[in-house]
Amino acid sequence: MIVSDHLRSFLDRLEAACDEQMIKSALKRFAHMHGYERFAYLQVDGYQVKTFNSYPGLWEHDYLKSGYSTLDPVVIESKRMREMFEWTADDWAVRGRSDLRRFRDEAIGHGIRSGVTIRVEGSYGSEIMLTFSSAEKKAGISGAIDSKKALQLLMAVHYQLRAVAAKVTFNPKRALSPREMLCLVWASKGKKAEETAKITGISTRTVQHYLDQARHKLDADSVPHLVAIAKDRGLV
Repeated sequence: MIVSDHLRSFLDRLEAACDEQMIKSALKRFAHMHGYERFAYLQVDGYQVKTFNSYPGLWEHDYLKSGYSTLDPVVIESKRMREMFEWTADDWAVRGRSDLRRFRDEAIGHGIRSGVTIRVEGSYGSEIMLTFSSAEKKAGISGAIDSKKALQLLMAVHYQLRAVAAKVTFNPKRALSPREMLCLVWASKGKKAEETAKITGISTRTVQHYLDQARHKLDADSVPHLVAIAKDRGLV
């Protein structure tokens, strides 16, 4: 089966996925077809990190708890690279950097030694990445799939994860309006009503009204509580 057929098959399986386990199964299958053992979807928004992956649970826990996204050479490199790039942990310059050396050694210890990363800028200044990794010193997919198809793959995963999350949390009577969601997103980034008003061009009083409506729909006692509920449900 040629690569385009692999991608078509993956997209078909992805669209048919009705839960995260089915998405994970489709991604694992695609990764294995191209010589990789694992995958990792990562959305970085400032210091906030969302991840969906097939990495060992211990590594995911340590990565998030230790704030490794600010240290991860793949995340750092993605900010200056094109849509898709290959990498290997053996090339990371760790001399004189005990923190980076520890990160590299832990990554390799968990079977993450080389890979390919697809990245794109998301909304509100976030960055979205999909990585396929291998325990081998060198693995490669970039010669088999072009950047256009790679971005198609990444965005399909991104939107299907959002669609599945929406199915789990959606209640027609409690669905947030576009304006309520807009104000909620900025609140989740620490913006006060006055700041959101300046950014969006909506009056401060109206911003507060939308946040109050969102609080009512999600049974939140305050805006921080609203943001916490929204994050827990994957709305922001």
